[in-house]
Amino acid sequence: MKALIVRFSAIGDCVMAVPVANSIREKYPDAHIEWAIEPWCAPVVDTSRLVSRTAIFPRDEWQDHRWSPGTWWNQLRTYTALRKGDFDIGVDLQGQAKTALCLRIAKPRKRIAILGHDYLSKHLNPLLNIPRKSMHVVEANLKALAYLGDFSQTAKFVMPDLAREKATVKSKLPSGKIASISVGSGQPKKTYPIAMWEATAKLLIANGYNVVWLGSKKDQHPTIEGPTDLIGQLSLSESMAVVTMSDVHLAADTGSGHMAAAYDVPVVSVFGATPANVFRPYAKCGIVLDGKGSPTNISPEQLVEAVRQLSEGRGETLPH
Repeated sequence: MKALIVRFSAIGDCVMAVPVANSIREKYPDAHIEWAIEPWCAPVVDTSRLVSRTAIFPRDEWQDHRWSPGTWWNQLRTYTALRKGDFDIGVDLQGQAKTALCLRIAKPRKRIAILGHDYLSKHLNPLLNIPRKSMHVVEANLKALAYLGDFSQTAKFVMPDLAREKATVKSKLPSGKIASISVGSGQPKKTYPIAMWEATAKLLIANGYNVVWLGSKKDQHPTIEGPTDLIGQLSLSESMAVVTMSDVHLAADTGSGHMAAAYDVPVVSVFGATPANVFRPYAKCGIVLDGKGSPTNISPEQLVEAVRQLSEGRGETLPH
């Protein structure tokens, strides 16, 4: 069995696609599973136990040099190389022109796309015809895979081991109970304001937690004293390691919340701009606070109360 998974980005969406790879691996232990992905998201894919190979699509680099003939040649070579994979099945879990084209060029014997966002993605591949508004992304991804064969619909996450990264970041972390907080998000409308994260951190510290800030180099740094600030200092794999070493993780609607859920770390998520029932972390132990239009409708006190509930074992589990 040779299988192709197409999910270029983003980090959280790639994490939510992991159960598809796991279902293929469970049914066909010796399968060659290839994942087409952008380089900045690739660290969330386990290539030692789960995926045989990642096909890297450096779209940011292509965009920076889009008028270069070398870029055009590199794009053509990257896309057409998948044709040599001779895939039995293929699934596009993103549904955009760039991913639809990838799946169509690869030409697996049987293929499906989870949805189509534009004209090309609606016409290049067969589309999954199921209601999506009330279905979680993880479950919809598995439904798409079921179109290609008798695959398990139970969501299981096999994630990178991170032993080396844990050893690297250990010295950067405080001792005692750790509450890691990702301060940023992929879109401004999803972002929880820094001042509200600062207020949350003060309350967590008062409740005996050591707070660790996480984020990218583009994210704003909080200014209060006390927390450990690792914003912009870690690789994605190292940030994942910090999340796994936390007693609880807090985040807005962003990738780190999905990473925490995949590693079974208790997680508190602040939503508001997108439907929480569709995009929330697929957590065994998590609480989602839905701002019903804006994450700013959730107070720091509500966040800390959710942390308290998780510490008492009162988190929510998605129905399976």
